[in-house]
Amino acid sequence: MTLIPPRIRYRLTGVEPPTEFKRRMEDRLQRWYRGTDPHPDPALQRRRLSVAALANKSAMRAYAQQMNLPLPERYAEANDVDGLDIPALPQRVVIKPDNLSSNKGVLLFDGETEVFSGDTVPLSERGAYVKRRMDPLISAKPATRLIAEEFLKDIDPGKVIPRDFKTFVAGGRTHVIKVVDRNGKAGTTLERYYRRTWKPYRDLQYSNSLAPPIPRPERYEELLDLSDRIARDIQCFMRLDFYITQRGVVFGEFTSYPNAGNKHTARGSRVFCELMDRYPDPF
Repeated sequence: MTLIPPRIRYRLTGVEPPTEFKRRMEDRLQRWYRGTDPHPDPALQRRRLSVAALANKSAMRAYAQQMNLPLPERYAEANDVDGLDIPALPQRVVIKPDNLSSNKGVLLFDGETEVFSGDTVPLSERGAYVKRRMDPLISAKPATRLIAEEFLKDIDPGKVIPRDFKTFVAGGRTHVIKVVDRNGKAGTTLERYYRRTWKPYRDLQYSNSLAPPIPRPERYEELLDLSDRIARDIQCFMRLDFYITQRGVVFGEFTSYPNAGNKHTARGSRVFCELMDRYPDPF
């Protein structure tokens, strides 16, 4: 009998086996965001909620400024598209919702091109285009705010879309790094996980395509320094998103339950659960 590799089996069937990491992320969702099982210590419950709130991009920005973290330049923030004054924004700009995940609703404009879709959008029509793309998201989630910010340039000039360097921290230290490259053909996303020593892992997730290992990136030590500094402050399991750009390492956002625990292989579940067991959250 021929065994089908898990990543291919997932692509063929769309079905993933349940994992302990998925269960833990569901539990975190209920405790951190839906109010179940509050911590018996009121101070630790407040701490839990304050850390959970960092997943919101506006709350994150206030925290990052307090921690003196390098951030993309913020051009505008508004409750709706009309409040952004889109004609006044730079030709190269990111427009995105403040509270959605997995790049949902993120628009990357470079002149008259929306980079993710490849759509041609004349500057005179950019406002109508953004409204058409954003209004359904805002209607579905009315508390959503819109952000316009700097479209960063990857340290590798050949990368039109800056790569994500996502660090997984626990116990005040960085342990795992995930590199996400969205510059593949026809919107293909490539990803690879690495240990802190930059030794690559095999598959930890079913989604996307497994990228070949890359050399340790420039400014890697700067990335670790920033990631470790945040990890020491929050003292819990969390994913931190960074970019390594031509002006240095830039902080992106917090993700408190990565992929909602979905699409992790048995190996991935084991890696992250062992990390959470070794360094349990203090709240």
